[in-house]
Amino acid sequence: MGAERPSDVAAAAEQLHAATTVNELLSRTAETFVGLLDAQACTTSRVMGDLLVDLVQHQRGGKPNRLGHGYLISDYPLTRAVIENREPQTVYTGDAEADEAETGLLAELGFDSLLMLAIESKESAWALVEVYGNGRRFDPEDVDRAQALAGEAGDALERLSRPAQ
Repeated sequence: MGAERPSDVAAAAEQLHAATTVNELLSRTAETFVGLLDAQACTTSRVMGDLLVDLVQHQRGGKPNRLGHGYLISDYPLTRAVIENREPQTVYTGDAEADEAETGLLAELGFDSLLMLAIESKESAWALVEVYGNGRRFDPEDVDRAQALAGEAGDALERLSRPAQ
């Protein structure tokens, strides 16, 4: 992303790259997505074959309650597309053509908008990030900022995953 990064993404990237463990990185990443995108919550899930397992959650209010919860990727075609194609997708419950599986889950979780994207490591989707909002759609600028942040998280993840020398 280099010099064209907005200053808020650059500052967030510094925080991510200061993490010394994968868990710390994922926690900082979720918290940063909430703040950077003025979102209500963020969940980061590990991609394990056809399974997503919630690893980290951050939300503005209340206590996260779905850690360790698992989903079958094949039950959510749009989620599968994000993971396979590594291209972000947004969902807004007010859209008539919105994916029913995703809007059903949004209703269950108490949100009306979603931005999904992958954190990549070693050229594959290592994790899925789901950023949740209420009363708003995630716009193209949000998607661009989220992609920049996910790229930084992926770089930091690769650094933390390298064997010590």
